[in-house]
Amino acid sequence: MDHDLEALRDKNLLIVSHSYNHFVKGQVDVLADYFDEVYVLVRYNRFADISEYLPIDYAKPFSKNAKINQEDKPDNLTVISTPLLYLPIDLHRRYLGDQHARKVKKIVADLPIDFDVIHCHLTWTAGYVGSILGRELGIPSVLTVHENHDLFVEQLESSNQKINWTWENADAIVRVNRQDQNTLQQFNDEVYYLPNGFSQDRLRRVPQTKAKAELGISDETQLLFALGHLKKRKGFQHLIDVMPAIVEQEEKVVCAIGGHGGMRSELEEKIEKLGLEDHVRLLGYVSNNSLKYWMSACDAFVLPSYSESFGLVQLEAMACGSPVVSTINGGSEEVVTSEDHGFLIDSPENHDALIDAMIRALRKDWNRDGIEAHAKQFTWERVCVNIAHLYAELLDI
Repeated sequence: MDHDLEALRDKNLLIVSHSYNHFVKGQVDVLADYFDEVYVLVRYNRFADISEYLPIDYAKPFSKNAKINQEDKPDNLTVISTPLLYLPIDLHRRYLGDQHARKVKKIVADLPIDFDVIHCHLTWTAGYVGSILGRELGIPSVLTVHENHDLFVEQLESSNQKINWTWENADAIVRVNRQDQNTLQQFNDEVYYLPNGFSQDRLRRVPQTKAKAELGISDETQLLFALGHLKKRKGFQHLIDVMPAIVEQEEKVVCAIGGHGGMRSELEEKIEKLGLEDHVRLLGYVSNNSLKYWMSACDAFVLPSYSESFGLVQLEAMACGSPVVSTINGGSEEVVTSEDHGFLIDSPENHDALIDAMIRALRKDWNRDGIEAHAKQFTWERVCVNIAHLYAELLDI
């Protein structure tokens, strides 16, 4: 690709997204270096904000505070929240696209700058908004399809024709895994594989012994770490189910699970029922500062998930030198490409295989430097060069 990326420096980028946190923030913060001004319009549900005042764990990941992280934001990047009001049920979500589009169009009309390219993250509803706005403003729109495998299949089979319309009318579609490219090419000729990445500044590796000491964990303790929203899709219930067998074979073992969500009380009951209070800890929200210690300290990162789009959290663990135990779920196999980096099993419900993989991971002498080196091919700096070239191609510069 022979494009003048310097020519992007007098251009303005509009991001329409469901969050400015985690993978979106990591990508956009790096892309800001290529542009004059970047605006990020973040959709959030005003209904979820009541979780800030009430013990409603289900809604917490959808509140404004959870979706927007202003930490270390580039100076030329502006974040604007786009509040919508809807109940978290499928019927309301189905009709959310036009509400989202109206709000975004009003915000953009009042902004003091013109945009040259739009990049949206997730098909429904951000991608729908981007395809509408791109056509109305006469500028190219890019859609990154981040949907996990099950949600992607659900969208393919949906009777909501606006999803198909979104894919057909984007100027370019980015899919974060390879396996779905051909499927998306049924709707659009311009489909590209560009993986997610990780932020080196957010997750710098800490020597394992030092990281364990920082967390108050003895060097002799075997540490398993897991991270994600506490929802059934992530498979944490299966991780807890197999822990008695792990404890039986590895007495000095602790499993820490980071994240919040609607399953917390169910998982707490399971921990108590299985007598695992000394071996399983639910950490709740894990700050960026703490995360590098958990990722670096663990003897294995475990995520027995049913469905992913890309193995980003597994990649982040590997960037800290930690091996991964996960499932073949549409995403994890994109990054755990060798047993030099971790082990994959066929299903979170295959408890025997999960136990075997976890024990093997705890007992294997891993090359943690090699695991980190593998992950570094997925830094945002490397990934975003290709995204910038895609913008330049669409802008013909």
